[in-house]
Amino acid sequence: MKFILPIVFTIISIILFIFVINPSYKEVAIIKSDNAVYSAALSNSTELQKTQDNLLTTFNEIKQSDKDRLGNFLPSAVNNIQLILEIERIAGLHSMSIKDIKFESVKKDIAPVGTNTIVSAVSVDTRPYGVFPIEFTTDGKYDAFVLFLKDLELNLRLVDVKSISFSVPEVNGKMVAGIDPNIYHYIVKVETYWLK
Repeated sequence: MKFILPIVFTIISIILFIFVINPSYKEVAIIKSDNAVYSAALSNSTELQKTQDNLLTTFNEIKQSDKDRLGNFLPSAVNNIQLILEIERIAGLHSMSIKDIKFESVKKDIAPVGTNTIVSAVSVDTRPYGVFPIEFTTDGKYDAFVLFLKDLELNLRLVDVKSISFSVPEVNGKMVAGIDPNIYHYIVKVETYWLK
């Protein structure tokens, strides 16, 4: 009888541990791990809020004129009319005029007819900016054209000159009297960008 009572208590303790304490302990362990994850998320959220506040403060300290210049440099829309007017203004400073303005469309990858290759007809552009190609012609002296290109380079709007071709004024391969041989015909292809 002396050993029966401790054995019963031991069996009851084992049963209580298996059916009550151990499941509760596992639940507490899960809650602790969830608590650690939530604490880390809260800490990250606090850090992100501080970073956002610092960036917002820095953004608000930028002068409006500088923000406007950045908006001109890389606008949020194509605004091709304004770009063409700006290029015409720059050309006008050098007694040149812009003619034959062409807008190129974005080329799509299409599989050749009769092939078994499957290619999407719409190319997916994942860049955070868009590209807008323009081609135009102008006439002028070489020195004026070089100055035009320098002014175009220093313009606020981001413009990449992709190609330049030029020709001398000729008719049927011969110089014509009355036409200034120092005036060249230029074909210029440029690309400009905007944020999507």
